[in-house]
Amino acid sequence: MASKLPAVRLNTIGQIEEQGYALRLDCPSCERGADVDLSALVRQLGADFALPELRRHAACPHCGAAVNITMRLAAAGTPPTGHPMAMRLKPKR
Repeated sequence: MASKLPAVRLNTIGQIEEQGYALRLDCPSCERGADVDLSALVRQLGADFALPELRRHAACPHCGAAVNITMRLAAAGTPPTGHPMAMRLKPKR
């Protein structure tokens, strides 16, 4: 019988990176998407940056639409490099 894995609560981008997850952003409007360079994002925003804040403020850099954020266990291999995020943060209103 397989044992159950304990539930892990991931509230910050630092926790996501620490637990070995990856983030992908997809724009439903212009249909572009990219994997996020989590290491660079943590350096830019800080490990304690809340995932709900990222969801509220993420926008497509191409068309400005809200993006969908998906999380998955990171595959072994080379992490994404380049710009820390394939998105921009909308200004707080």
